[in-house]
Amino acid sequence: MDADIQPALATTKRKFNRLLDNLTASASTSSLASTLQESNASTASISNADPTTPEPAPKRSRLSDVSVSMERPRNVSGNDRIRALQDKLFTPRAETNRFAGTGVRSVGTKTSAQPTTPRKTPNFAPYSQEQFLVRLKSFADVKKWTNKPDAIGEVEWAKRGWVCDTWNTVACKGGCEQRVVVKLRPKRKDRDGKEIEMSEDLAVEIDEGLVEKYYELVLDGHHEDCLWRKAGCKDEIYHIPIPSRTKSSAELLDRYESFKAISNDLPLLENITYPDPPVSDVLARIPTAFWSPPGSTTPHEPPTSPSDIAAFTFALFGWSGVSESKIALATCSHCFQRIGLWLSNDARLKEMSAKLDVPIESLRLNLLESHREHCPWKNPITQGNPKNGPIENMAAWQTLEFMLMGKKKEVRPVIEDMRRDDSFDIGRGSIDSAVSVADADKDDSLNEKWKRFKAKLRRTTSRKSLKSSSKSVKSARSVKSVKSVGGDKEKENEGAKGAKGA
Repeated sequence: MDADIQPALATTKRKFNRLLDNLTASASTSSLASTLQESNASTASISNADPTTPEPAPKRSRLSDVSVSMERPRNVSGNDRIRALQDKLFTPRAETNRFAGTGVRSVGTKTSAQPTTPRKTPNFAPYSQEQFLVRLKSFADVKKWTNKPDAIGEVEWAKRGWVCDTWNTVACKGGCEQRVVVKLRPKRKDRDGKEIEMSEDLAVEIDEGLVEKYYELVLDGHHEDCLWRKAGCKDEIYHIPIPSRTKSSAELLDRYESFKAISNDLPLLENITYPDPPVSDVLARIPTAFWSPPGSTTPHEPPTSPSDIAAFTFALFGWSGVSESKIALATCSHCFQRIGLWLSNDARLKEMSAKLDVPIESLRLNLLESHREHCPWKNPITQGNPKNGPIENMAAWQTLEFMLMGKKKEVRPVIEDMRRDDSFDIGRGSIDSAVSVADADKDDSLNEKWKRFKAKLRRTTSRKSLKSSSKSVKSARSVKSVKSVGGDKEKENEGAKGAKGA
């Protein structure tokens, strides 16, 4: 009985193995089926093994033989197949970072996007003072641009998007790419009568018609579709925001420190000139907190030595100290003027004074006049301080000294503080008091200011105050009428009493 069951069991296993062989005959067959077949075959042989009864040869299907023979050449080690399968299953897929642009792939965990190239600054940015100064700096090279009348000077060209490209030639770089050659004078000639390239005969007067022509080309020189032809920088684009105390104080200290690094090359105090007040008066009125601004890790030392005082004087008039190729220079970041400090050396000034037979005072370095004419440190128009204020019509150096010294404002009544709010109510008595204070002052400018202020107060009187005043007038009239009616009644009563007595 056991002998009959065992062959039947073996036959069933063979059929199962044959079915597995048929399923695993494709190219994607795993080695697990072949491994299972071998283990089943060995199990069947063990179960059929009988020491007493020889086992008959098992019947094998031709289809099974064919499938096994087809799989043998493709068979590889079981461990290798399992290892390859594990590598395939447990290796993360490569992910594409959609936000980092094409061609950027991150394997495994997501990595941060690669740094992209900075976006190019647009050509048309009339609001940007930084871009305006970049364009203006291109005109600073005397080898490329000569002095022009203010109407067609470098400031006007830079406000409309032009840069200096070559000799007296402006271009709209990055925009419409138009070019304008500004030629006001003929070229100079050498001894042989040949024209000298990149030169101007300064002895020839400028034709006013040419100036008007180029003034029109500042705008019309652009292409019709260029944005610079439609709008340009505003007049206050050159303004230095000195009234912003935090920023202007930090910039002043930075300029001061830049000169301390080249203090050995600075000229002597007696060899530099500047407008009043003396720098000693300015230093005496600067508060102590100025030298230790909030957020500063190392406090600055007030200047005490002559070289430090000279460094602060340069910084006070908008200059910064640099060293290029071991040559000390004073530079301005707004008009881009450069001064070689070795030109104001004491020994050289004495030598030049002796050679030219001129007093040494005429050779001293003037810190204000050394700026270009259009520089806001020198020119109050380009600085453009707010109107009707204490710093009106002040250049940048005056504005900075006014801020540092803390000058007291001119005597003003309480109404000056009320000017900030246009909605306040003010009566006639306040206006008269303001006018009386103004009349007491003999300064004509103050009188004019008070007249303007009086006119403004009349215009800005709110309707609410007018209504309240009309109501007060009406109430006063009603009170008078009530009193008059009451008085008449009393008189009538007195008259009646007199009549009865009679």
